[in-house]
Amino acid sequence: MKALAYLLLLMAAPAMAQNFGKSEKSRIIDSVSRKLRTLYVYPEVAEKMAKQLYTNNGNGQYENIKDPVAFADRLTTDLIGVSHDKHLRVYFDPRPVEKHPVMEDNPEVSRAKNFGFKELKILDGNIGYLNLSYFEDPGKGGATAAAAMSFLSNADAVIIDLRNNGGGSTDMVQLLASYFFEGEPRPLTDIYWRPTNSLVQYKTLPYVQGKQLPKAAIYLLTSQRTFSAAEDFSYSLQNLKRVTIIGETTGGGAHPVEQVELSEHFFIIVPEGRSISSITKTDWEGTGVKPDFEVAAKDALLTAHLKVLSKAAADNFPAQWALMDIKAKINPVALSEESLKAYTGTYGERVISLENGQLYYAKAGGAKSRLIPMDKDLFSMEDKDYLRIRFERKNGEITAFTRLFEDGSAEVSSK
Repeated sequence: MKALAYLLLLMAAPAMAQNFGKSEKSRIIDSVSRKLRTLYVYPEVAEKMAKQLYTNNGNGQYENIKDPVAFADRLTTDLIGVSHDKHLRVYFDPRPVEKHPVMEDNPEVSRAKNFGFKELKILDGNIGYLNLSYFEDPGKGGATAAAAMSFLSNADAVIIDLRNNGGGSTDMVQLLASYFFEGEPRPLTDIYWRPTNSLVQYKTLPYVQGKQLPKAAIYLLTSQRTFSAAEDFSYSLQNLKRVTIIGETTGGGAHPVEQVELSEHFFIIVPEGRSISSITKTDWEGTGVKPDFEVAAKDALLTAHLKVLSKAAADNFPAQWALMDIKAKINPVALSEESLKAYTGTYGERVISLENGQLYYAKAGGAKSRLIPMDKDLFSMEDKDYLRIRFERKNGEITAFTRLFEDGSAEVSSK
């Protein structure tokens, strides 16, 4: 029903457009200019933006725009052209301005998105993985955040995926960051608000619900789409030297915003504040947060997984086990049918056979499992993650294989 009602409103937009003339456009431009001069974080930039809109309007650049949505988009383009502020945007909506889908507070939508906690799992090698799609306000998402951190608390390392995170609540940034420290509060971000000429300081919280992860290695994955509060989280923890960031330089938006009414059907997202690192006294506006290891966003998770396992593998068998699998995925091994023939034969109660260019393992009378080459003489099983086969050679000839188990045990079967 909601979708149908909104569709009907959108269908009414052409009728509104018939009355969308020069006077209405001038009224919107006047309103935009007033709001920017009063609220925008940099007054001198606000003045330049206002002058540019008036100049464009005086030159007739908006005269042929009949669609109010196109007009809002054009104003946005012109404002960003002056300010280079990616948070700044003008919107048109056929509904009354009291409620708009861009920033509306809808508990049903938040719950359906699991308050931003999109995916939780434990990767091979006891590495926690969290895909965080946005930073929800702790008033709604705090309990879910505590549950997620409890789930991850037994991991040796945690990878937090921010590659598709466009931002959200600074309070959730503060809450999640607090799980990675213990002891005295650590400085995070200061936010200067122009309308009140005030500075709000954020530090890690002295207490959080549930288990903390002060010892776990933390890795963040970023992309060009990582933006706003997700950049705040990355920048603050990077400056505290608490995380390793892998991926792409982020989008570059450091200005907290407010939704402000312009008219019955137009509103503007105005950057009213500026985020400032408590440590460096700088921000990431226009430059983004630079990763510690720059790779294409699509490769960031595999790269992070490999780095964590490589670091832990020296004295950690589960990490060694997982590392072999990751390396095999990065550099897959291809063997000729002639090479595979050398592995075939009977090994006690077990048989290695070759069918259609594929090697198979089976216990006598049992089901077959396809063997997948991982390295020279080393194979994984397609349907048994806990078991691998390493063929043993003597004087160049294969004489046995060793069944390697995930728990570190091994059993030899002679040919």
